[in-house]
Amino acid sequence: MMSQLGYLRQIARYDLAYYFKVGKPLPDNITISITRACQSACLTCDCGFDTRRGLVKINEELSLDEWLQMIRNIDWKLAFLTISGGEPSMSRNLEAVALAFAEQTKPDFVTIPTNALTPDLVLNKVERILEKSPKHTKWHINVSVDGIGEVHDHVRGVTGNFEKCLKTIDGLVTLRSRHPNLRVGVHTVVSTHTINTIEETVKYFQKKPLDNHISEIAEERFELGTMGRPITPLEKYVSAIPFLKQALGNREEGKVRPSLRKSYYDFVEKWTREPTKQHVPCMAGVASCHITEKGLLTSCCTRWTNRGLMGNLREADYDIRKLWFSSTADKIRQSIKRRECACPLASAAYSSLLMQPRSLMRISKEYIS
Repeated sequence: MMSQLGYLRQIARYDLAYYFKVGKPLPDNITISITRACQSACLTCDCGFDTRRGLVKINEELSLDEWLQMIRNIDWKLAFLTISGGEPSMSRNLEAVALAFAEQTKPDFVTIPTNALTPDLVLNKVERILEKSPKHTKWHINVSVDGIGEVHDHVRGVTGNFEKCLKTIDGLVTLRSRHPNLRVGVHTVVSTHTINTIEETVKYFQKKPLDNHISEIAEERFELGTMGRPITPLEKYVSAIPFLKQALGNREEGKVRPSLRKSYYDFVEKWTREPTKQHVPCMAGVASCHITEKGLLTSCCTRWTNRGLMGNLREADYDIRKLWFSSTADKIRQSIKRRECACPLASAAYSSLLMQPRSLMRISKEYIS
C-alpha cells in the first residue's frame, strides 16, 4: 500500500474536505461496473434475470475506446479499484480496462469478483492480466461462494455452480504460484438465505489455501434490483460475526486489511440494530465513487442513479473532474453529510472507517497488537 505517511496525508485531505470544506480531493477508491451482463439467477441480485430477459443492452455500455479515454483523464493515484459487474469476465474489455487502470492510476489493490460459472474463461483472462501487469499492483480475485454445494447452487440459481467455483479456485491457486502479486479469495454474501450456514461455509474454506475470505451483508439496492426484497438478516447477523472474523487473513494479507474488515463487521452489526443511522460519517462522494457500465458517475451503488447521480461521463468528455466538482455533486455530498441515507456498503465503508479518527484508532490498535 502507499506509504503510511502518504496515506495519512490523504486521510487528512479527505477529512478537511468533509468536515471543513477545505480543498477538493479526488476519489482514491473507485468501483466500476464494467458490464451488467451475468449468467447467474441469484436470489440477491437481478443482473442475471435482466440479462436473461434481454434487458441488458451490451451495445449501450461503454466501448473500450470510451473506457480508455476516461482512464487517461484519471491522473491521480488510486488506493483501491474494484472491477465489478454483472459478471466482469463476460466483458470483452476486461483485460484491457484492468491493465489500463493499473498502468495509469497505479492502484495498491485491484479487486475483481467472479461467479466462476465459466472457469476456463475466468482463468484465461486473469492469466493474461497477470502476464502484462505492473508488478506493484496486487490483484485480488474473489470467487463468489454463498454456501456449500446445493446451498450455493440454490442461492445462485445455477445447478453445478459450486463445483465450478472449486475448479476456479484451484486454477487461481496454481496461477498464484507463478504470479506473486495475485491474491485468491472467496466472497460470501450474508443474506436471509445464507445466514444459517455461515459457520459451515467458513470452516470449509479455512481448509483451502486462500489469501482471504470476506463477506458483505445483503441489502436492498437499486443497482441490483432488490428494493423491497427481504434479503437482509438484520436480527441474525450478529450470530455470524465471530465466524466472519475467523475467516480473515488466511495467508499473506498482513494486518491492515484484516483489521479493517474486523472494524467493518462491527460497523455492520451496529447498522443492523439501527439501519437508518450513519454509524460512521460516510465518505461516499468524497473519497469513493462508482462508475456504471454506461458511464454514469454516482456517489455509490446504494444511492445509485436515483439519489447519487453526479452526471454522465459521456457528456463530460469522460472527465471525472467536470462532474466531481459540479453543483450537483456538491448537493449529493451535502445530503450524505446530513445523514439522509445509511447503509452497510463495504466499498464505501472501508474509506469511511479509515477517515474517521475513532475507527482509525481501533484499526491501528489492531494492527500493532
